[in-house]
Amino acid sequence: MHANRRNFFTALALAMITIACASAAEPDASLQEQLPRIPPTEPAAAEKTIQSLDGFRMQLIAAEPLVMDPVAMAYDEDGRAWVVEMSDYPYTDKTKDVAFQEKTADLPLGRVRILEDVDGDGKFDKSYLFADQLSWPTGIALYKGGAYVAGTPDIWYFKDTNGDRRADIRRKVFTGFRKFNVQAVINNLAWGLDNEIYGAGSSNGGRITSLATGGQPIMLSRADFRFSPLNEKFITISGGARFGNCFDDWGNRFVCNIRNPSQHVLLPSRYLARNPYLPVASAIHDVSEGGDNIPVYRISPPEPWRAVRAERWASEADGRYPRSETRAEGFITSTSGITVYRGSAYPARYRDNLFMGEVSGNLVHRQTLEPDGVTFIARRADPQTEFVRSTDNWFRPVNFVNAPDGTLHVLDMYRETIEHPWSIPDDIKAFLDLESGRDRGRLYRLAPPGFQVPKPPRLGSASTAELVAALANRNSWWRETAQRLLVERQDAAAAPLAKTLLRESSEPLGRLHALYTLAGIHSLDDDDLLLALRDSVPGVREHGVLLAEPRLNDKPALRERVLALADDTDVRVRFQVAFSLGEVQDNRAAAALATIGRRDSDDPWMLIAVLSSSSRYADQMLTDAVAAATAGGQPQAGPFVRQLATVIGGRGQPTQIQTICNQLASLPATPANRSLERAVILGLGDGLKRSRRSFELAMHGGSGPAVALVDRLLTQAAADARDPKAPLAARLESIGLLTCGSFERASGPLAELLEARQPQEIQMAAARALAGFNKPQITALLLERYRAYTPAMRTEVVELLLARSDRIGPLLDAVKQGLVSPVQISSTRKLLLLKHSDPKIRAQAAAVLGSAAPSARKEVIAAYKPALLLAADPLRGQKVFERECRTCHRANNVGRDVGPNLASIRHRSGEEVMTQVLDPNREVAPNFIQYVVTIDDGRVTTGIIASETATSITLKRAEDQQETILRQNIEEIASAGTSLMPEGLEKKLSHQDMADLLRFLLGR
Repeated sequence: MHANRRNFFTALALAMITIACASAAEPDASLQEQLPRIPPTEPAAAEKTIQSLDGFRMQLIAAEPLVMDPVAMAYDEDGRAWVVEMSDYPYTDKTKDVAFQEKTADLPLGRVRILEDVDGDGKFDKSYLFADQLSWPTGIALYKGGAYVAGTPDIWYFKDTNGDRRADIRRKVFTGFRKFNVQAVINNLAWGLDNEIYGAGSSNGGRITSLATGGQPIMLSRADFRFSPLNEKFITISGGARFGNCFDDWGNRFVCNIRNPSQHVLLPSRYLARNPYLPVASAIHDVSEGGDNIPVYRISPPEPWRAVRAERWASEADGRYPRSETRAEGFITSTSGITVYRGSAYPARYRDNLFMGEVSGNLVHRQTLEPDGVTFIARRADPQTEFVRSTDNWFRPVNFVNAPDGTLHVLDMYRETIEHPWSIPDDIKAFLDLESGRDRGRLYRLAPPGFQVPKPPRLGSASTAELVAALANRNSWWRETAQRLLVERQDAAAAPLAKTLLRESSEPLGRLHALYTLAGIHSLDDDDLLLALRDSVPGVREHGVLLAEPRLNDKPALRERVLALADDTDVRVRFQVAFSLGEVQDNRAAAALATIGRRDSDDPWMLIAVLSSSSRYADQMLTDAVAAATAGGQPQAGPFVRQLATVIGGRGQPTQIQTICNQLASLPATPANRSLERAVILGLGDGLKRSRRSFELAMHGGSGPAVALVDRLLTQAAADARDPKAPLAARLESIGLLTCGSFERASGPLAELLEARQPQEIQMAAARALAGFNKPQITALLLERYRAYTPAMRTEVVELLLARSDRIGPLLDAVKQGLVSPVQISSTRKLLLLKHSDPKIRAQAAAVLGSAAPSARKEVIAAYKPALLLAADPLRGQKVFERECRTCHRANNVGRDVGPNLASIRHRSGEEVMTQVLDPNREVAPNFIQYVVTIDDGRVTTGIIASETATSITLKRAEDQQETILRQNIEEIASAGTSLMPEGLEKKLSHQDMADLLRFLLGR
């Protein structure tokens, strides 16, 4: 990247931060009387404030001063608890906490403590300060008598070598994690089955350097990571949620993302990266519905600062008293610490339940998991209530641990206020002490009825035989700790014992851990793998495939067995086979992959797995599919065939493309074959465009039948796209087909589809199709009907024109002439224009759009305060919402889910919501910040990052318009630091409009 472009993006980011931090509200001294402090509950009375279901009890096992601010914990082999204390949350200097700025100046106040239960009564008696001076510590994994600790910007390894419970080895392992948002830090280190340590990367990102291996820094954006203690090589993996990272018994990994309480990390990035032509929008599956749709049933009273907001509402709206939050009118907004229960103390129905903290509601939420194809569905387990809830506002359950005693242990950070400082209105925040509770913290045992505390474990002195036997324990802590110790010891005597366990144990999980223990001590042989590949339990077969994967090219017996498992009865086994066959250099893999693709064609996750392995075999698989149709067989499913064709088009090899088109030309003229033709041509066209090649060039010199086929399809597409009686999906597909042809052929039909009588979906698809051609006539074609466009269509057309430099000048001329309103150009785009590398565009933008100085948001907000006193009509407000807001927000089942669902703001005051409408860049959640992406075809596009994978990022903008961009096509990406929501809505809203809109949004 050229230096001037880097400087431009730096200047853009700084300018956006200036806007985002402008116009903070002055504190109102009268508020202080309305914000009385909530006193803490002393430890002796803490259990009495907590209610649990089904006869469970929250038993206090440690409290201050033994422990403070606990956020992560691990039990060692002898039952000692290693607790991470995040005492520097949320900041260490209130005066320096500025939104959207780095926090490198914060003091390192975090610690790790070791707690011991000396008398064996199940409660901790002693506390040792193991390590201190840690910055934002949030995760711990034990290893060889010491611990890896995540403490942004670093990951450390600490060890005590003289027995005083104080670390005398203090080694920095990785560094470079970004210290930006205190709630978006790396967290929750956890051992995987594969003897590696996994961590949640959250969303702060960074440039990570391994101090052990050196080399170039590794970029971490919205991803997770893993590393092996043996070589300390840092590897990025799929993920990128917030605070939470856990496994189930079979190695499925789950994360949580505040308002997305339970997510399954489904697609490994290492597999996706093999096929750079495969666009994959997300590697994570939401197994439960979004938190904005999940009510929470708290019993704690509203905090005074929340009550102040309600009082504001009462005086500003229609005079009714506020509804109490004790009536469960909130929604999930702050889930953390997702944990799968995997112990042995609870009744069977609790096994594999998901537990997570809803810290703002002072409760623990529980969900059940059900298999759903290759993934799961999670549902609320406790109707109209929560499994654990407290009357104490200080109760903040942030994390959980499957403990040696078979129960879940709960980490209560115990804070007066847990919210992020950037999310609290400035005038209220001025009178809050967000550090209150820094000297407090609690640990609880979530005990079932009649629970008796067992003796503490003593695995540190266990024999190798005892450890191998523990691999089959029902309690996951015992299995995992035994495996870790066996791998640490590297005792050759463990190998025959583990092989016996693999062959004789009736416990499937014992056989699973035997496999990974053998792998960890370098004693896993082919016979062990063949045994696993024939196991009666699908989960063991699945992991047998995974462990056999590196040997498949060298071991014919293993390869034959894995190829046969392409027809396994279990979908998860086939899922892993689909991934692993991508590593096989055997042409039979193509047929096996096609077998899975046909059988599981309705499962989009399975198709991605097959396609991730298809890079080597795509042409053979597609040729076979077309040949089967030619011979009268049933054509394969359209999405699968289209994606295969996309991979081939991405390669851009004319001979392959012409061969396939010739095959298609010989198909009998049946409806199914016509559908197959369209799917293949669309896929080839998509791939060619992504590789910056044209269909005409690929077909140049092709045979008559192939050319005739394409000509027929494009002619039919032009007719179908314009047919108002055709189904919408068919018309949209036809528009896509038209982009495979020349501009001269497509421009006429596409221009017709811009007319106002066309459905908006057709208009937008036609506009995007036209904009995809790099022709000078495009700007005039898109602006010709501008006055007749809907607001959403206008926004899309302006965005399409701003994406290319050669279209910006004519667009700015249209602004100058009054055809296009300057309000249609977002603040992000305005800054891009005013700092454009072309001096002519800079000068024209300055003349037409004015200066880049932040608008005076404080004055605008003050001018609109009278709107809060007006009588309001929700029906009129709904019309305002549909006119100005529905393209990005949903409320009362109206609108689009681009920005936050507005059901989650109903507890806010009218003044707060009005402030956010008029000053949208004051508080921007990290997952709703705009990004600017420069693509290698010359376009510059913007939007929020909806998701990202090893091969792609997906941007989302107004009207829920999404664009998935292959990483290989990205030239530069930078955060703009602003909201997708534009400034300047006051130019469209009268005071009465604002009053009516607030009445509609808040229901009061």
